[in-house]
Amino acid sequence: MKRIFLFYILLVMGLALMAQTIQLPAKVAGKEQAASPDTSKIKAGETKRVHKKMILALDTLTLSDYTLSLERVNDNLNTIGDSAKLGIEVTKIAHRIDFLTNDVKLIRQNFRGRTSVIHLKNQYLYQSFTATLDDETDRIQAKLDKLYHRVYHAKSHLKNVLNDSIFRKLYANKELRTTFDDKLIRLEWKWNRTDSVTKANLDTLNALKVRLSDNSLVLSNMLNFMDKRLDKTVPRLFGKEVSFIWQKDSVEAPTKQSSKNAVSIFRSEENAIGFYFIQTSGGRLTVLIMAIILFLWLFLKRKMLKKIRLEEDSFSYLNLKYMNHHPIISVFVVLLCLMPFFDAYAPTSYISIEFVLLILASSVILLKKGEGTFLFNWIGLGVMLVINVLTYLLVDPTFIGRVFQLAIHGGLLMLITFFYKSLRKEMPNYKFIKTAALTGIVLSSLGILFNIFGRFSLSGIVGIAGVFAIMQAIILMVFVEIVIEIILIQLQSSRLKKGVTKPFDRTFIEDKIKMPLMLIALIIWTIMLASNLNIYRNLSKEVVDALTITRTIGSISFQMLSVILFFVIIWFAHILQRLLSFLFGETGVDLEDATAATKGQHSRLLITRLLVLIGGYLLAIAASGLPIDKLTFLLGALGVGIGMGLQNIVNNFVSGIILIFDGSLQIGDEIEVSGQAGKVKEIGLRASTLSTPDGAEVIIPNGNILSQNIVNWTFSNDEKRIMISFSLTGQELDANVINEVINDTIKNIEHVMSNRMPVILYTKVTQDSCMITVRFWSKISHADQVKSEAMQLLNAAFRTKKIGFE
Repeated sequence: MKRIFLFYILLVMGLALMAQTIQLPAKVAGKEQAASPDTSKIKAGETKRVHKKMILALDTLTLSDYTLSLERVNDNLNTIGDSAKLGIEVTKIAHRIDFLTNDVKLIRQNFRGRTSVIHLKNQYLYQSFTATLDDETDRIQAKLDKLYHRVYHAKSHLKNVLNDSIFRKLYANKELRTTFDDKLIRLEWKWNRTDSVTKANLDTLNALKVRLSDNSLVLSNMLNFMDKRLDKTVPRLFGKEVSFIWQKDSVEAPTKQSSKNAVSIFRSEENAIGFYFIQTSGGRLTVLIMAIILFLWLFLKRKMLKKIRLEEDSFSYLNLKYMNHHPIISVFVVLLCLMPFFDAYAPTSYISIEFVLLILASSVILLKKGEGTFLFNWIGLGVMLVINVLTYLLVDPTFIGRVFQLAIHGGLLMLITFFYKSLRKEMPNYKFIKTAALTGIVLSSLGILFNIFGRFSLSGIVGIAGVFAIMQAIILMVFVEIVIEIILIQLQSSRLKKGVTKPFDRTFIEDKIKMPLMLIALIIWTIMLASNLNIYRNLSKEVVDALTITRTIGSISFQMLSVILFFVIIWFAHILQRLLSFLFGETGVDLEDATAATKGQHSRLLITRLLVLIGGYLLAIAASGLPIDKLTFLLGALGVGIGMGLQNIVNNFVSGIILIFDGSLQIGDEIEVSGQAGKVKEIGLRASTLSTPDGAEVIIPNGNILSQNIVNWTFSNDEKRIMISFSLTGQELDANVINEVINDTIKNIEHVMSNRMPVILYTKVTQDSCMITVRFWSKISHADQVKSEAMQLLNAAFRTKKIGFE
């Protein structure tokens, strides 16, 4: 019972303690809740004050901030001012627009002229130049658009340059404005100046664009008008221009105004020539450079030419006809003959004046060389040319004018036929001149037919072309001969500088360079014939279009022009490397040149020729535009072919390059290789040529030379030891006398090396005889000659001493 009571008391006390423990945290929490409102208010107030201080701190700007803002605005104004500037380029554009305007006016004035004779070439000329001016106008327009966009962009930025927030606060604060007053004044002045400059530049560009737009509109209208006029002119030219000659004239007889018409025609042609000369002034620079080079070369070779004139017999192997007597005129003829490459589109009157100058220059050098019949034909053709040109320019298609032109063409036909019959097969370039004469006969005959059937303008065109064809063919043959003579003179001059006086074979040099020169002459003749017939423009366009059409074989695309360029460049590279040899005095025929010249010169020339060939091949590949990436399979197949069947060719090619740069074998060396002995004549890329003493030329692959032992007698010097053996008989043979005779005799022989004493060996001695071997040195190129001469002189010397020589 007591235990139960005690347990009950302990239980009650425990419950009471638990109740007190629970109530105590609640009271504490209540006290804290009662105190918390004051604390939160204090903290909130402190936070507001901190935020306010931070905001005030952020809004507070220092003087350095305002200074940086002013500098920023100043830099932006400088940048905008630089962008808005118009430099010297605009001045050039303005001047060019002035020139374009004047050119447009000139073309309009010249193209307005209407005559009864159709000047198709002049119309093509003006159309070509008008199209060129139109293209240039488009290019200038693109430049002006770019400049206008830049200046307009600068003006747009100028409006926003003052929107800087700090700068705006500075400007809004009166005290700050007073502080930065000087800087603000300068900025305001700079802004106003930049704004005015920008507006002025925009006005300038707008004015230029307006002027250019006017020119563009005029050029566009002119091109349309020219196209329409040419569309009518070509059918009119080939169609029936006037009535048949036996019918009534469709053109009235010339009135009193014919003199004024003639003056107008001359003035029109003068304007055409002046305009053409101005428009093609850039191309004259090439001609000027060529003229300077040729006349400078002529000045440097004046002593050489004088020597050739004074010693004509000594240089007869050169067979000079023109350069020795008329060097300046000959160079002038060469320059004029090359002009068709630059004047294919020139007016007829311009080409005629140029050709008359060429005829006069050629006549000076031809009249002294030609025969009586040739001189008669030449003068007659020149007179006919002048009359034909004047008739074409001045004569109207009246009955009298047409009869006059018929008489001119009839006389021209008779003259060319007489010239054709006087040609002889043995004369040089017979086939070319014969072809030109036949062309002249055909064109003169067509001129007569066209005139009879009412094609008066076409008759004048083909008549002029016929005279040009025959006369230019003769002059071009003179051109070829003059160029060959220039090369021969340079070759002879280089040989004399190296001490080589031996004559060389002119025909060998001529055969090497005449074919490319004849090809150039044929191209010039064809260009001028097509130009005089007024078909060069259309013909060249058709040819270019045909050659530039992209063709496809499989996945490879190419143009025929690229293929032709590839082979032409390689061909010219081979011609050029051969021409370099001639210009530096090497003919490649006789080896005396190589002996006289130093080996270093030969090596440098050989390396230069190799570099020209390599450069030519690389240029040909670049010009051809071959898709190398698409030729990988072909290159791989080529590599397999090299590894299997072409390894010998590649071996020879690489060996040739090694021989050229190694220097162990050079042109003119006396060598022994592959059982052959002789002098090295040529080192090529595949094989080298050896000239034997018997006159044979042995071609040895370079791979064989490089893989074998080479005996080079002239590697370090050109000396060779000569050994002769003989026997002497006599009653009293004195060794001192014998030695003296041998030494004196050998020493006086030409080409024997005097710095080396002969070595005398007695191989057998008896009472009345002895066997002697003599060894001495001479130049290897005269070894056999020296040996023979030594035996003869020793025989004569010992006989005078009454000693037998065997």
